[in-house]
Amino acid sequence: MRRRDVLLGTGAAMLARPARAQTYPDRPITITNGYGPGGSTDVAARLLMDQMAPALSPSARMIIENKPGASGTIASTWMVRQPPDGYSLMISESSSFAIWPAMHESGTRYKPLEEFTWISTICTAPLVLIVSPDFPAKDAKIAFDILKSEQSEGLDFSSSGPGSIPHIAAEMLKLSLGSKSHHIPYRGGAPAVLSIAKNETAWGVASLGSAAGQIQGNLVRALAVTSTARFPSFPDVPTFTELGMKDMELSILYLLHGPQGLPRDITERLSKAASVALAHGPTQERFVSAGMQAWTSANTPETARGLVEAELARFKGVGVRTGIKITG
Repeated sequence: MRRRDVLLGTGAAMLARPARAQTYPDRPITITNGYGPGGSTDVAARLLMDQMAPALSPSARMIIENKPGASGTIASTWMVRQPPDGYSLMISESSSFAIWPAMHESGTRYKPLEEFTWISTICTAPLVLIVSPDFPAKDAKIAFDILKSEQSEGLDFSSSGPGSIPHIAAEMLKLSLGSKSHHIPYRGGAPAVLSIAKNETAWGVASLGSAAGQIQGNLVRALAVTSTARFPSFPDVPTFTELGMKDMELSILYLLHGPQGLPRDITERLSKAASVALAHGPTQERFVSAGMQAWTSANTPETARGLVEAELARFKGVGVRTGIKITG
């Protein structure tokens, strides 16, 4: 090959690089989540998408794909294998990027810090203790007394899946109270909450984002939230801290990411579009109505990755302190 041809080829390649950012996206972007429709992760993805797509480009289109199973880890394992082109993204929550990697007896098939490109923090959601319509207590203190008693052995609790943050929180509560309740796992937050509404299970700890509609419809009773302060749309529900259980302060983090190797220019465009979406006042109000709070603090790929690192360390500590392990 002649030197002139080599130079021309190099120049063409250099011109192609900025063209990628200028034309992206030129086809629909798929946002995957590891839970079924109606759960808090699915709701967060849809609220984000509504404003993020137009912030990214007037012609941008985003679609949601649900891949439920194993508290989001099946979808996460799948995401690792996707091309880093900006068209395959994922919204993950604490269960899949922190709890399973930190607390599962054999770990996960993916490494959250090494095998994902972290883009943006989307929102947080507290957890809420909910009980069925027939549960024999209407406030948290009486419920705690019942869950401490022999009666608790016949009061099963639901969760959104083994090793999910609602499951871990319920196990922490059970351990603290000395309860004998049995765990019944479901494939996502929506069916777990529905099981309580239908009296299939007696109680559970759920994401407020998954339970908000059922609480508002008086289909389940909310007794306590895990946030540091009462949640704005449920001001009558006390915090666990108010009830003397500060160890139950927990919130779920929801983050946007892609596979490892996502180009920096695309990562930054996506991060900025997400920040624009989360600064939109009506979108923030919709998050609160859905039992979540849009992330309005510093929000860059670096801060998102830092939160993942901190959550991994935190739940390793929870595992050491409580002895809880995820098996199977």
